[in-house]
Amino acid sequence: MILGLLRIRNESRWISRCIHSILPLCDKVLVMDDHSDDDTLNICAGIPNVEVHASPFEGLNEARDKNWLLDKAMKQGAEWIVAIDGDEMLAPGYANALRNEMKAPYSCLSLRVLYLWNDENTVRMDGVYSDFHRESVFRPNGSRFEAHGNGAHFHCGNVPSAIRQRRRVLDIPLLHFGYMHKEDRVRKYAWYNKHDGGNAREDYYRHMVVGDLFPSASRFMHGGPLRLERVNVTA
Repeated sequence: MILGLLRIRNESRWISRCIHSILPLCDKVLVMDDHSDDDTLNICAGIPNVEVHASPFEGLNEARDKNWLLDKAMKQGAEWIVAIDGDEMLAPGYANALRNEMKAPYSCLSLRVLYLWNDENTVRMDGVYSDFHRESVFRPNGSRFEAHGNGAHFHCGNVPSAIRQRRRVLDIPLLHFGYMHKEDRVRKYAWYNKHDGGNAREDYYRHMVVGDLFPSASRFMHGGPLRLERVNVTA
C-alpha cells in the first residue's frame, strides 16, 4: 500500500493541487491539519480517498506531529510513504515514473524541488535553489523523526534521517509554491526568525528574501545574487 502523508496548516490556496498531484500514485492520503483557520480542512475533507485528522496537540513541534501521522500510516499497512508539503505538488506526468522507481531496491527516493518565484513559470536558480533535492518518498522501517534543538523542532525533514542514507536521487520535480509571492516570503522570513532566531546554520534565513528585503545582488551563504529562469512545469 502506498500512502500520502501531509502535515499542513492554512494551505487552502495549494492543498487541492497538492493532493490531486499524488492521488494517482497513492491508495490514500492521510492529512494532519494543524489548527488551520482557513478552508484547508473543508477542502481536504471533500476530496475522495483523503483521510483527515485534526491535530490533538497544541504548540509547534514538527517532529512530534510527523511521528504521530507516521504511526497512523503504519497501522494501515503502508509499504511506501509519499511525504510532501501542503504548498507543493508533484509535477504533472510523473506519477507513473515515480511508481516505477519504487520497484528498485532503495529505502528512500529524493526528488528535485523547484522553487517557483513570482509566478508559476519562473524558478529560482541561485545558491541552494539551483539543484535542491529532498527525500520525500520512503519505505517505513520503524524509524522515527528526530527532534532538533530549535523551538518548533522543525528541519526534521520529510523522511526520518535513519532512512535517508540508502536513497536514490531523482530529477522528478516537486513544484514548491510557498515562496512564489513576495508577501509570503517576507512573512515566512519573519516567522522563522521569530521561532528560530539566531540560527547561523540557516544563515538567519536571509536567502529567502534576496530581492525582497535585501538587494538582488546580495550574496549570502545559501543564496544570491538572485537568478531566475523561465520554465514551463505546471502545464
